Amino acid sequence: MESENRSDDDEDGHPGPLPPDPATAHGHGAPRSRPTGRDEVRSAVLREARRLLSERGPHVPLRDIAEAADVNLGLIHRHVGRKDALLTTVMQEAVRLGAARLEHLDDAGEAVRGMLLGATAHPEISRLLAWLALDREAAFPPMIDPAERPAAALRRMTSPPPAGDVELLLVFTAVYAWPVLRGTLLDALDIPADQREEIDDRLADLLARMVTGHSGGAT
Repeated sequence: MESENRSDDDEDGHPGPLPPDPATAHGHGAPRSRPTGRDEVRSAVLREARRLLSERGPHVPLRDIAEAADVNLGLIHRHVGRKDALLTTVMQEAVRLGAARLEHLDDAGEAVRGMLLGATAHPEISRLLAWLALDREAAFPPMIDPAERPAAALRRMTSPPPAGDVELLLVFTAVYAWPVLRGTLLDALDIPADQREEIDDRLADLLARMVTGHSGGAT
């Protein structure tokens, strides 16, 4: 996990296809004033929790998150809750955001392409999922209602619809694994930095064809 601490944007020199989620932006621009009020405190805490949890795993101390967010530790307990509640909120809001980005789409291939490129540009949740999957002591947080998840949004698409559950499983495997393993795999294959964006695009196109049942070749 440590080998992926640098961002893919820095490595490849290009921004991702989706604008950064405000909850993930960190360390850029003018210094922030100290958060005040429930909404500002909650936003700052979730932003830094998402960043630190993805970098260091689910056992990062709550005090470190409070320090990074520039808030009193007691305010986290008041406005978000205990550590398990914070982790649950981070994951659930990320899932809701992912589903919301698909609401205006009806083309499953286009949606899948955006999902992969978006996760590649902003890999925090993919990395956090990897930490949770590998850490036997970490309790996986409860997810949101199935009807609100990205998979449900994909299943509702009709022009064209997703081909089936196996294809969706492969899509989500790629969406959540590629951002974590990307740097290591591209390094192992000696892919030059100036070709990595093209690899992302080709992989996204391949998934888009696969999820809609279009192989892209002769049938």
